[in-house]
Amino acid sequence: MYRQQSLITLDQFYEWKPLTKLEAILSFIDYTLLEQFFCYDPHKRGPKGYSWKCLFTALIAMQAEQITTIKSLVQRMKSDPVFKRSLGFDYFDKTPSEATLNRFINLLAGTDILEKTFRKMICSARKLGIIDASNVAIDASKLTAYEHSVPKSRIPENNPTFPNWGGKLDTNGNFIKWFGWKMHALVDTISGIPISYIITPANIADMDVAENLIQKMMDDYDEEIHPKYYMMDAGYDKPKLYDAIHTKFHGQAIIPINWRNTKTPPEGMNMEGQLVCAMNYPYVYGGNDNGTIRLLCPHACGKCDCPMGSAWCSSAASGYVGKVKIEDDPRFITAPFRGTPAFEKLYNQRTSVERTFGDLKDNYNLDNIRVSKMERVKVFMDLSCIALVASRLSDAAGKNKSKAA
Repeated sequence: MYRQQSLITLDQFYEWKPLTKLEAILSFIDYTLLEQFFCYDPHKRGPKGYSWKCLFTALIAMQAEQITTIKSLVQRMKSDPVFKRSLGFDYFDKTPSEATLNRFINLLAGTDILEKTFRKMICSARKLGIIDASNVAIDASKLTAYEHSVPKSRIPENNPTFPNWGGKLDTNGNFIKWFGWKMHALVDTISGIPISYIITPANIADMDVAENLIQKMMDDYDEEIHPKYYMMDAGYDKPKLYDAIHTKFHGQAIIPINWRNTKTPPEGMNMEGQLVCAMNYPYVYGGNDNGTIRLLCPHACGKCDCPMGSAWCSSAASGYVGKVKIEDDPRFITAPFRGTPAFEKLYNQRTSVERTFGDLKDNYNLDNIRVSKMERVKVFMDLSCIALVASRLSDAAGKNKSKAA
C-alpha cells in the first residue's frame, strides 16, 4: 500500500503560519537582562536541564493565554505541539513537569530580575513615544490570596509579607472584603501602561503607600520620569501626600476633597475645596506664576452677580486681585483650581488606572494567581505586567507598519 509523504515538515508549517498574539508578545520581550542572569557556565557539570528561556516563555504564556494552573500549562504543552513550539521547545522535547516549573518560579521569586526586565521595557516604550508619563494615575486593586483565609486574631503582627484582610468600595459603590493582597500601581494615563507598582497585604491603606510608590518610580528610573500631574481618588486625600508631591516630587496632586465627616469647611473654603471670597463666591483662577496663584473677583469676571458689587472689595476697575502660594497649602491651593473644567478634565484621566487593572485581570491572568507567599505572587504580577507592555509594543509596531505601507 502506497503511503503519501507529507509535503511540508512541522517546522516549515510553524514558520509559514501567521503570527499569533502570544508569539507577538514573546517577540517583543527584552531578554537581555535575563540572558545575563542565566548565563551558561561551560564548566558546570551534570545534565543541562531545560532552557531558562523556554521555562520563562511558558510562564509568560500562562498569563497571556489565561491558563489557570501550572498543571493545565503542562497539559497544554503536551497536547498542543504548535503551542509548545511557540515557547521555544522542540516538538519532540520532553515537556517540563509541574515540579520543574515550580522550582523555576521559586528561583525567580528570590531575585528582582523580572522587575528589572519590566523597567527596561518601560524605558523602550518611552523612547518610542508610547508612554508619555506627564500625567499619571495611582490606585490599588485587590488580589485574593491562594492561602486559606484565617481570622484576624491568627494573623502575625507586623509581618509585611503575610496576607491580611482588606476592604474597599468598588466602582459601583459597594463595599467588598477579601483576604489577600493589594497591587498598588502608578499608571501612565495616555497609554494605560503601569510604570511602577508595589504589592502589600490587603490591610495597608492606599494613601499610606502612594508616596513610597512615587519615590520608587523616581529611584527605579533615576528620576528620568517626572510626572506633572498625579491623579488619585478621594481615598488619597491626605495633607502629607499633597506636601510630598509638591515639595519633594515637584508635581501637582489632582485629588477630590474627602472631608471625612466634617460638616463645615475651613474659613475661606466651600465644600468643593474651592477658595471663596467674603460673599462665599469661588474666586476665578487668574494664572500661575512659578507657584503663585492670582485670585480674581468673580463678580468682576462675570461669574456671579454679587449683591455688594466689586467695589466693596476693591476700588480698582478690575475688582479685587489677590495672590496665594501653592506651597502655603497644596491641598486647597492648586493649579488648575478645584472646580474648574481644567481640573475636572485632569481628574477624569484617573479612570485609566482602573482600565489597566481590568486589562491585567481580564487579559493577563492577574485575577487568577494560584500560588502562595508574597514573593511568588509578585513573580506572577511581574509576568502579567511584562506581557502587557510587550503587547503594547507589538501593537505600536503593527500600527507603524500599517502607516508605512
